[in-house]
Amino acid sequence: MKKLILLSALLLPVLSFAQPGPLDIHVGIKGGANFSKLSGNTWTGGYRSGLHGGLFFSAGVKKIGGQIEAIYSNSTFTAQGDRLYNLNKISPVLNDLKDTSNNGSFSVSHISVPILLNLKLFGNAVIQLGPQYTQQISVKDKDNMVKDPDNFFKTANMSGVVGLWLKLPLKLNAGVRYTFGLSDLNSMPTSETWKNNTIQVHVGFAFK
Repeated sequence: MKKLILLSALLLPVLSFAQPGPLDIHVGIKGGANFSKLSGNTWTGGYRSGLHGGLFFSAGVKKIGGQIEAIYSNSTFTAQGDRLYNLNKISPVLNDLKDTSNNGSFSVSHISVPILLNLKLFGNAVIQLGPQYTQQISVKDKDNMVKDPDNFFKTANMSGVVGLWLKLPLKLNAGVRYTFGLSDLNSMPTSETWKNNTIQVHVGFAFK
């Protein structure tokens, strides 16, 4: 986390002076919906909806710039009980073996820090690319299926981000982005890979 903060502190000034011209700075808030899905046979239900919101800071000159955000988000994932039972054969996972015939929902809260390169396309449309660090805050086992939900997933992970940001009148903005997992979130004793892929849509307001 400290390395990412240091990188962002170095990245934004470099991008700002990459081209001559007046420095364009924006600070604001944003929020919206996210639709998340975990890869792996344990998980079912496709993309599930959640919410996100937080702060952004961007700086740029002409057609290039950088942006850093601090975003709180919540995601829900549904696990198949019979797949959790397979994990249970290796290490005790389920609270009750009768849950092998049920599905269980997990609500996961995160804080994410994307560090993005902004490339202006045309008008007020901006392409965004970059890495994202995510730190797990909490896991809620809605159906009380597993013994230790807080250690069910790895607490930190990295993702890649690609998106489109639109600057609107009245200091408003809107955007859509796709976040693809680069890290395996599975902390259970199995070789199955769990990666989080998310579609986000947002609206925001720039104070400056």
